[in-house]
Amino acid sequence: GGYVDKYEGDAIMCDFNVPFFDPDHTWKACYAALDQQEFLQKRNAHYEAQYSAHIKVRYGINTGTVSAGNMGSKHRFQYTVMGDTVNQASRFEGANKFYKTSIMIGEETYQNSKDKIEARLLDKIVVVGKSKPVLAYELLAKKGELSSDKQLLVEEYNQGLQAYFQREWDTAVQHFQKALEIMDDPPSRILLERCQEYAQQPPEKDWNGEFNLSIK
Repeated sequence: GGYVDKYEGDAIMCDFNVPFFDPDHTWKACYAALDQQEFLQKRNAHYEAQYSAHIKVRYGINTGTVSAGNMGSKHRFQYTVMGDTVNQASRFEGANKFYKTSIMIGEETYQNSKDKIEARLLDKIVVVGKSKPVLAYELLAKKGELSSDKQLLVEEYNQGLQAYFQREWDTAVQHFQKALEIMDDPPSRILLERCQEYAQQPPEKDWNGEFNLSIK
């Protein structure tokens, strides 16, 4: 239900809900990313056998108000979208590199799609160039399609994250360790190490759980 806006080097920008209104645009954007990941997993076996290559793709999905229309000059223009919502989507895409995740979505995307998707609150992050923290979620699967092991991992991660937000470092460490016993999970490992560091050197008193990312 979306369309390819432009190619930017190795990136593809896609827009949903413009220029025609679609009340289901948030979960459709999520499904588009999940379907692409599923297709890529199947194709990677061929790519590895034929070319010794393995392709990875990251996604950033965000929902909000944008400026939409023909941008440019009277001689050269394109229909596109611009604004903080678009920039935040780009930041989510880049933040996947830090957490070693594939699909990161924003708060509004999650709230509008949670009946259709499986996702977990990943962290409260402050992206490069911004001062206000935002909630970042990892999109995991379509509703009902999450494996039992992954469900158990998410439960432990969620409990660890809540303890982390409440500065209960030892409790958080225990939950993240249990998550890692279920399966290797980079976000659990990252938060585990962060809790161990904060136990030795706690954050400032006005800390509200946010983490400043230093990469785009």
